[in-house]
Amino acid sequence: MTAKPSCGRRRNGAMRSVLFVLAMLLAPISAAAQGVVPECRVTRLAASPAPREALGGLGMPPFHLSDAEIDRTAACLTAALDRTLAAVRDRAIMGKGWTTMSSAFRASEHGTFLQVYADGKAAPSYARYEAGARMDEGATVIKRAFRVEADGRARPYRVYVMERMRAGYEPGVNDWRFAAYESDGTLVGETGGRANARVRFCAECHQAGRAQDYLLFVPPRHRIDAR
Repeated sequence: MTAKPSCGRRRNGAMRSVLFVLAMLLAPISAAAQGVVPECRVTRLAASPAPREALGGLGMPPFHLSDAEIDRTAACLTAALDRTLAAVRDRAIMGKGWTTMSSAFRASEHGTFLQVYADGKAAPSYARYEAGARMDEGATVIKRAFRVEADGRARPYRVYVMERMRAGYEPGVNDWRFAAYESDGTLVGETGGRANARVRFCAECHQAGRAQDYLLFVPPRHRIDAR
């Protein structure tokens, strides 16, 4: 005769199952799940992590990397950054070619490291921004970004989109649509559309560039003239 398991045994088995599930839920999220590229790491910070205040945030650029460290990190992240851009299903950027408008990724007011690109409609005016000429409808500028954590781990960050819309779309910023996407292509928000409140800071920040069609530009030493 086969012995039946006791109630105590069943309870112990059930408890082990519950504990296993809890352990899985509470386990640290893997680097891959966080979008971190394991081999892309600033070695100096791995040995001596940066203070949290050096990491930057919205309106506060990160200061803890040298230009050489930024360049090496950007080069390491190239494939991951390309995948991030491909994941963004924004009609304004899909299937387009892009002109690079900044010579390198550099620290930005987004609290990350950015590089700027423009499509065929935007690039000529963007290169001559001092004239303040209004770009045509459909002109699009994008920014790709990566972030470096205190311990030096690097990961692609958001893609930012500026698209000139039809007249009357957003008169307060010359009819620009601002949108932001996470590195997996998930929409953060867009002005005049979904989750508008989450990206209102974009329009508010670009008020500083109202004399130049509400555009903010690459510092001169990193600017590429596309004329």
